[in-house]
Amino acid sequence: MKFAEYERAVAETDILDSEDLVLPMLGLAGEIGSLAAQYKKIQRDHTGYRAFTDEVREELGDLFWYATALARRCNLSLEEILSDNVRKTRERFLRPATPPPNPLFDENVSAGQQLPRSLDITFTDTLVEGKGKLPVQTVRIYRGNDAVGDPLDDNSDDDDNYRYHDVFHLAHMAVLGWSPVMRSLLKMKRNADRDVDRIQDGGRAIAVEEGMTAYVFSMARAHSFFSTAASVPAEIVKACQAMTAHLEVSRRSAQDWEYAILAGYRMFEELTANKGGTVHLNLHARTITYSGRRSGDADDE
Repeated sequence: MKFAEYERAVAETDILDSEDLVLPMLGLAGEIGSLAAQYKKIQRDHTGYRAFTDEVREELGDLFWYATALARRCNLSLEEILSDNVRKTRERFLRPATPPPNPLFDENVSAGQQLPRSLDITFTDTLVEGKGKLPVQTVRIYRGNDAVGDPLDDNSDDDDNYRYHDVFHLAHMAVLGWSPVMRSLLKMKRNADRDVDRIQDGGRAIAVEEGMTAYVFSMARAHSFFSTAASVPAEIVKACQAMTAHLEVSRRSAQDWEYAILAGYRMFEELTANKGGTVHLNLHARTITYSGRRSGDADDE
């Protein structure tokens, strides 16, 4: 039976209130409970209970009935729902080891307004007097010998290494081809197009990226900063997509965001463990890699 045929058949047998969403949802919950009860029986009597497969077949059929009824009340197509689910799960669970190539957002602007396709950024961590009652650990980043942006400290009572958070913007730049923050710091804003400059590279986009980065960092703390993770919780990825839905990066997939977040936290781990060092970005390969500390970098420990 095809999806459209099944949806029509369910509609013919649906005698529930057509405006009521609660009854289909209660039906779904009830069928899940029934499935759990069947599982309990087979766990209780491994050899004696022989009806498990038949019962699961019936309960799953009822579950699909309620799911289809709920979808119809929400003006959703079961076929579209299942297609979206397949796409989402393939992105999440069949993610290749390296991200596939993607067209860059600034391919059609002049070279002087394009993000560098290859870039080395060095992080130096030093103890600075006069920023607080006690000396404060402060990170500065450099492109070659030129400082990029302002020195950063953790701005926190806790030494949580947030002073290295520019590496997350660099990971966004490398993997997503997007970072209003780094575009501003590197002076690569696309000001030849006023609307692109105002919307994609402007103050709101910068604030969104900074806020999103702080949000992910706060969530990452509960996951050991993804130090052993092969994936990122789906709710974090969805939040990133929601916060950037009005920007060009909305064209990137959930899989792309997962690559970017994990890549950034791999570099964060390297930088904090080594108290600085250099990261290399390759926007065509969509990679960011750690290449160690420069000779002569100060070590204040």
